Amino acid sequence: MSSDIISALELDDRLIQKNFLFATKDTSSDLNFFFGDFISHYIKKNHAVIIVNLAQSNSHYTHLLVKSGLNIKIVRDRQKVVFVDAILEAGNLIESVIQCESTDLFNSLTKDCHDTNCLKSLYESIKKAVENICSTNPDGFIIFIDEINSLMNLGSSLRAIQPFIQQLYTLCVKISDIPGNLLVGSIFDDIDHENKKLVSYLSHLADVKIQVEGLKTGFSKDTNGKITFEIKNKGQCTSTEQKLFFKISDKGAKLLPLGV
Repeated sequence: MSSDIISALELDDRLIQKNFLFATKDTSSDLNFFFGDFISHYIKKNHAVIIVNLAQSNSHYTHLLVKSGLNIKIVRDRQKVVFVDAILEAGNLIESVIQCESTDLFNSLTKDCHDTNCLKSLYESIKKAVENICSTNPDGFIIFIDEINSLMNLGSSLRAIQPFIQQLYTLCVKISDIPGNLLVGSIFDDIDHENKKLVSYLSHLADVKIQVEGLKTGFSKDTNGKITFEIKNKGQCTSTEQKLFFKISDKGAKLLPLGV
């Protein structure tokens, strides 16, 4: 059975179309409930997921998948989940920043922030993971990046992130006949000018936009916040938008109509 989130996104039949999904949260909200529902649903449908964790640890996402009812040992043994451990590599870079010949994943981020190739090493690591995944013949795959804005915090520029995302989406579309989808998360901070430009650019590029916001009135026992789904039809230059409240429980998120 589809979760409330999957039903609202209307993606059960559309996931074969190779989408770019972009999810944002404000500084007081959390996207984990969305990521957990989305990823676990498609793993159960024989899709594989490449998790590029820029903000959270491997164990964090392992816990999310276990909580959703997946046997993490089985899905990892069958290569349904592969981690590109960006947090670990970023830590190695910090420890060895004075070593000019470091080959760590984020070594290129020490270059000029306007170098549009500074994310090439990270891209190549993701591409290798996708190639390995595709060799197992899943029904589809998802490249998942939890917080793309973290790259800017590490010193990368918007000018570098733009082609990086475009190359990843091209990878999803062209690497094989297996349908690939790109899911990218980000914080939206309306007082951070560079962050606003990043979110605006990726929102324009995305086929599906998910926006999670806290309640303007503060805490409520009935709802945790508001979620907005925007699904674009780029061929017809149209889009549909749906706004709902959400309530998080141990079994996932329940979506509620506004006014409830």
